[in-house]
Amino acid sequence: MDGAPLAVDTRKAVAILAVLAADGRPFARDELAALLWPDSDDMAARGALRRTLSTMRSAIGDGPLIIDRGKVDLDRRRVRIDLAQVEEASRSDDRATLAAAAALARGTFLAGFNLRDSPEFDDWRAGRAVAAERAVMAVLDRLATVAAVEGDLSTAIDAASRRLDLDPLDEGGHVRLMDLLVAAGDRSAALRQYRACLATLARELGVAPLASTTARYEAIRDHDDPVGTSGPRASTRTPAVPEPARALPMVGRAESLDSILRAHTAARDGAGRVVALVGEAGIGKTRLGAEAAARVHAGGGVVLAATAYRAERDIAYGSIVELLRAALTLPDAADRLDRLAATTRAELARLLPAVDKRGAAVAPPDGPGAHARLVAAIADGLTALVAGQTPGLVWIDDIQWLDATTREALDFLEHRLAGRPIVMLLSWCPGDLDSDGQQFIDRLATTPDATVLPLGRLDRADVAALVAGAAADPSIVDRLMDASEGLPLYVVEALAADHGALSDSLPVGVGSVLRERLAAVGETAAQVLAAASVIGRSFDFATLRHASGRTEEETIDALDEAIRRGLIVEASSGFDFVHGALRDLAYDGTSLTRRRLVHRRVAEALRLDLSGSGRDDLARRVLVAIHERAAGRDAEAAVAYRQAGERAEAVFANLDAIAHDEDALALGHPDAASLHAAIGRLRTRIGDYAGAISALEAAASLAPTDDLPELEWALSRTHLRRGDLVAASHHLDAAAAGALRDDGLAARILVDRSVIRRRTGDLAGAAAAAADALDAARRAGEPAAVGAAHRMLGLVAMDTGDAVSAVADLRVALDAATADPDPTARIAALTALAMATASSGAVDDALSFGRDAVDACRRIGDRHLEAAVENHLADLLHAAGRDDESLIHLRQAVEAFAEVGGDPADPDPGIWMLSAS
Repeated sequence: MDGAPLAVDTRKAVAILAVLAADGRPFARDELAALLWPDSDDMAARGALRRTLSTMRSAIGDGPLIIDRGKVDLDRRRVRIDLAQVEEASRSDDRATLAAAAALARGTFLAGFNLRDSPEFDDWRAGRAVAAERAVMAVLDRLATVAAVEGDLSTAIDAASRRLDLDPLDEGGHVRLMDLLVAAGDRSAALRQYRACLATLARELGVAPLASTTARYEAIRDHDDPVGTSGPRASTRTPAVPEPARALPMVGRAESLDSILRAHTAARDGAGRVVALVGEAGIGKTRLGAEAAARVHAGGGVVLAATAYRAERDIAYGSIVELLRAALTLPDAADRLDRLAATTRAELARLLPAVDKRGAAVAPPDGPGAHARLVAAIADGLTALVAGQTPGLVWIDDIQWLDATTREALDFLEHRLAGRPIVMLLSWCPGDLDSDGQQFIDRLATTPDATVLPLGRLDRADVAALVAGAAADPSIVDRLMDASEGLPLYVVEALAADHGALSDSLPVGVGSVLRERLAAVGETAAQVLAAASVIGRSFDFATLRHASGRTEEETIDALDEAIRRGLIVEASSGFDFVHGALRDLAYDGTSLTRRRLVHRRVAEALRLDLSGSGRDDLARRVLVAIHERAAGRDAEAAVAYRQAGERAEAVFANLDAIAHDEDALALGHPDAASLHAAIGRLRTRIGDYAGAISALEAAASLAPTDDLPELEWALSRTHLRRGDLVAASHHLDAAAAGALRDDGLAARILVDRSVIRRRTGDLAGAAAAAADALDAARRAGEPAAVGAAHRMLGLVAMDTGDAVSAVADLRVALDAATADPDPTARIAALTALAMATASSGAVDDALSFGRDAVDACRRIGDRHLEAAVENHLADLLHAAGRDDESLIHLRQAVEAFAEVGGDPADPDPGIWMLSAS
């Protein structure tokens, strides 16, 4: 103020001056009050503002201030604002103007000034500091260029050096300073500048300089350009883009990489291969897989890659969807999809609708063989999508987090690699495997031509090679080896640590290294990274922007900073944290209140599909449910879990469907009766009869009266499957009492009465019930019930020795089963036809029917029913005198029974009967 420092007794008076000066506009009184006193009510905030303005007027006088009843401003004719001068100069090419502005820039905007009780002001200051820094960098850029053109190399070097201090990752700025130093005759300083550039890029990004930068250094070193003929250049601000060739060297993995590439070469003969990378977290599985994928891609092979994540293991076919999404990004994706059979595209479109935009006709999702068609389409689709003159590569990282349905699909493909020119590259961490995952791994290891590559820790020579690749001080090798114990993740992260930590002291652990790197980002970038951590390990821009609440430009700047600091990397479908530990640290460092807000925003973004990814409905609904639940919105989460359960049931992801339905129940879904009924159906399918009965009884206790007959019938069938004919009969009676006007349900009830009477030896009663069922089914116009009635008529005919009538009725039953939404109807018809055909002496034909029934059981995941059918096959082979073959099927029956807790020695195993009747 008139050449002397302004003295006021409140920091908020200074804050008001800063806001008015920097934004260059008048502020309403209410606006200033809300900004500086956010926790006060309106009256108190206005009073505090009034007192502060009075203090300012006393210290400054009326001249520079314009204060009236509505607004506050500065008389800009009577004040000089250094920031305005810098911003104006950033658009000028006048050397004097630029030099004056550069002299004004002496540090960060409002460095060290904050208001503890006003986070809104601190947010404003942080954002304005970024803009001010950009203006200063532009001034220094222009000043260096103008001064160099005018021959004032000293001024140009000073400006270029200051510019690099603000942005040390500006590789173009390093080259410009090298050229200026050479032009000034200081070649040694230019060479030192290159080494400073190399060390900075290696430390911050883990990359080497661009080839053009290295070439310029070599020219200076070799005196090829003694007067700097390349001339001084303005900074282009081209970022150092990480590329495989410029990353830290891959060490200690040469033999493993050769094994992968040998398997890829061997696949040229059309016989597919499986290669597995096994090791602890941080051992380098991902890096080795990425290197192998890069080699295959460079050789002309198509690579599809996906990563399984712990948080997404409840999403059925999650990694399969990621592979399909990766295929859609291929340059010739449309042509590759066109080469798929229309039925294959249609099946894959169940998982990712974008695969088949033409919407080819497809069989019902719950019809016979639907699950088999889906897993076969996955195998055929992935094979075709990577097909080419060079074998393709399907790479899935961290398969310990795969969902059960993806494991089934991969299991199907792994055991059918003959004739498929494809390499499956899989990696996992043994310590994270559950029992189901371990069984999957055990089966994988028995796949013909499978190669399992255990990865060990690095030795001292390997660590030394990494240190050399990072251009770090060689003296740290022993300390780094001792601290890391050879774990590659530790070594790489320690070498990437900021501010030269390696030269003085090593981090105490990977966690401290990662926390240090996270703490180095600016406030806006930290907020955006926190939002990204809530989304998950990987994320897309549109969802991130919506979740973070930041503008498009702010989000882009934050991502640029995070990429520059090596915290995230760009991927084909968005961005990934470079390590899961980074994501976990960012998430843990976010307050619970903010996490809930961001979870809600992520759920909104997923519902709207802001990323435009076309992700399958099942995955999106599961993710919506997960985020709604984490946001504390239980009602919305319950609805989303119910939708996810319905979709999972439709694609035979039985355990996933049960889990989603139970989550919906736990969160208070309003239709508890339907949920219990669905859980009962699913538990029946997987052989958990006690659980199924409990769920169905719960449904019956909650359901309206009109729904009780269907539930009683469902209970009767569950008891029938477990062999309790008395309980089944009681529930049938209850169902029949409520189904007097429903011929369709009456027909199904009569079919099950026929089953019970046949099991008790009452063949006449069984035939009469089946005939009544046929009449009711025809009145109701239900083909599925007609087929079920014919099945029972055929079985009774077989029992009475009428093989011709039996086969005729059972063929009608098999044809009708195609219309039955219950896939077990076709299994029962096939098994009955096998028994009737065997009784006529055509054992091989009977075996063909029986094997079809076994395959159908496996497709829907019904191991109990599979055990029953295998037992029937064993019986008919034994009756035909083919005991060796009979023993094979008997062993398979015993194994399947053991899985579901059944006893093949039970004298009255109801499931055996149900498999046919």
